Amino acid sequence: MGQLRNTILARDVLGIEILEWAKKSEWGFKLLKHRLWTAAVIVVIFLTALYSLPEEYFIALLVPVLLIAAWEWSNLAQIKKTYFQVGYLTIIFVLICAAGRALNFFGTIDFDSGKMILLFAICLWLLNLIFIKQYPSRIALWSHQHIFSLIGALMIVFTWVSIVVILGHQQGRLMLVLSILIVVAADAGGYFGGKLFGHHQLSPTLSPGKTWEGFACGLICQIPVTVVFGHFFPHSQLLETLIFLVIPVALFSVLGDLFESMVKRNSGFKDSSNLLPGHGGLLDRFDGYMAALPLFGLLILFRPI
Repeated sequence: MGQLRNTILARDVLGIEILEWAKKSEWGFKLLKHRLWTAAVIVVIFLTALYSLPEEYFIALLVPVLLIAAWEWSNLAQIKKTYFQVGYLTIIFVLICAAGRALNFFGTIDFDSGKMILLFAICLWLLNLIFIKQYPSRIALWSHQHIFSLIGALMIVFTWVSIVVILGHQQGRLMLVLSILIVVAADAGGYFGGKLFGHHQLSPTLSPGKTWEGFACGLICQIPVTVVFGHFFPHSQLLETLIFLVIPVALFSVLGDLFESMVKRNSGFKDSSNLLPGHGGLLDRFDGYMAALPLFGLLILFRPI
């Protein structure tokens, strides 16, 4: 009798577990569907704007988009007063204009100035890496509202500068698409690789969902990106491109992802906003690009393709 009761209990528990798994799977599928639809719309809008508008107009169009991301960052920075938020966005807009002037935006792009700005960007991201490594013991180094706001402003301005520099390349539009493909491959490989094979967490404190297995899959996914790259740039060496350009940029995209995870965790936010269904906010989509694009822009300046 006791054995029968235990069997029934085990069956009931197993049934509950299966039901919970089914519910989670159904919810996960719906979320993935929302993510894919949103991503598809973003891709269509992005490519249409990139290839139909003059480069100057496209770059100018990015400014209000980045200011929306800046508004999300102001929320993470706990800037609560509307007039302070407007002031913060105004400062970032002025910094973008100053960077555009330094780059000679309306003439021939000054790549020397671009190189210096992007070097500062890489230094900032290496500093962010130190913050990640020391989290949560050294939160005070960066979590003060003024420092936190400054970091966000610089990241957004550096992202805009990197796009200007990349589009200044002889095949700028194609280079920008390829730089984005690197981040997409790292992100998609990390997500699906983590779901299928993930067992060892990459950063349990900051992002429990990210795994070393997913990280490895994200790097493996860079191989087809490099092959695509080689198709459009036949004179480039595939292995050299993979090692010195594609993989470093993919690694930086993960750095950007982890940094935003740290920022959101410290601020008590799950997403930067609910602007994009299935994704969260613009920062939740831009985090990897904000770290990867400056490195990509810098590498193609130092090592022309």
